[in-house]
Amino acid sequence: MTRLASTIGRFLGLLLLWWILAGRDPAYWYYGLAAAAVATALSLRVLPPGRRDSAQRGRPWEIPGLIVWFVWSAIRGGIDVAHRAFSPTLPIAPHVIRVPIGVRHPGGRRLALWMVNLMPGSLVVDEKDEWADLHVLSADLDTEASWRELTRRISRIVGG
Repeated sequence: MTRLASTIGRFLGLLLLWWILAGRDPAYWYYGLAAAAVATALSLRVLPPGRRDSAQRGRPWEIPGLIVWFVWSAIRGGIDVAHRAFSPTLPIAPHVIRVPIGVRHPGGRRLALWMVNLMPGSLVVDEKDEWADLHVLSADLDTEASWRELTRRISRIVGG
């Protein structure tokens, strides 16, 4: 797909999204045009169009699955953290674990690090090219398994 076709497709898709969210009121279309143009430019910067072989091709249709998994994990984690805060019998033993960063795509890598910060009980405290240090609330939360699943899902979406 050429860069022009990709740009037009992204812009029209984002404009359609704006139309769905803002409605058909013409007063908001100027904002929609500007927002779609800026979002298109950013998307071209983060995910430039180009030919990649099928092993590296992203799977954007898996985004809803990532969102559902993430929301469910955040709800479960939030309930667990609240339960630990009000129950003296449950362990709270903060420590730092080092996890490998398996996402090769720069935008996907950044997304994974941002998303793990939004999950209750975990926070990125340091990172290098190959690893990240996560501050976790307790060892029995199995943060490493959640991290592996998050990076697996993001890698499939961005294609690498």
